[in-house]
Amino acid sequence: MRYRAVVFDIDGTLVPGDRDEPSGRVLRAVRRLRESGCAVIVATGRCLAAARGVLGGLEADWYVTANGGLITDAAGRTFYENSMTPEEMYALVDYCEDYELPLLFNFPDGYYCYTEYEQYRNAYRSSTSSSRVLFDGEDQVRHLEGMPGGAGALLPDEHLEGFRARYGYLGLRFAPYWRGCYDIMRATTNKAAALTRLLASLGIAWADTAAVGDGVNDAEMLEHAGFSVAMANAGEALRAMASAVAPDVHDDGAAAAIETYFL
Repeated sequence: MRYRAVVFDIDGTLVPGDRDEPSGRVLRAVRRLRESGCAVIVATGRCLAAARGVLGGLEADWYVTANGGLITDAAGRTFYENSMTPEEMYALVDYCEDYELPLLFNFPDGYYCYTEYEQYRNAYRSSTSSSRVLFDGEDQVRHLEGMPGGAGALLPDEHLEGFRARYGYLGLRFAPYWRGCYDIMRATTNKAAALTRLLASLGIAWADTAAVGDGVNDAEMLEHAGFSVAMANAGEALRAMASAVAPDVHDDGAAAAIETYFL
């Protein structure tokens, strides 16, 4: 099967959660895919700096970061952004300050932790690619240079419901990536929505696009893709909706998908 574009999630897809770089086999497979003339797009919840940091020598043609809050090309030039509004940002700050909950915002150059920086630093200690772009932003001024594409918080279940009770009218979406750890997106932000804009500009239909992922935040792009691959380490619901299931990320499942379906 030949596709004009293939979209890959990063964590749990191209890179295992307990590693800080893709395997050699994954690197080689992605390079071969690009050399074949297929557009390679990375779509992740990470900020741009953390995405490029963990990918190491793996280069993509396009980067969809902050779960669709920002799209940049290979040179880092902005194609599209759907930044949080001040009302959305301040609601998160107010709630997390009230309950001393760790909160960060996703900017292209890094994660700026507006509350409880030390807790986030401890949570990211095992991830060099994330921790080196995690900044103490408790002076709460980074957004004055430009609004964030998304946010993240460490939230017990009761506070997830508490925020929704107080600020549910904002429609913010919470996608878990570790237990108690959430990516936070605008109601209009998701990977598929951003990819729809990008693919249209490239003249590529969703029918000619494949997508590979493992997480809750990958569901929409797998639904839209002409061919979808869920990793074996994905949840049951994502595996059930996919066109195919690749081996586990620890077994170079992304490379196996490329070799089997896209080359």
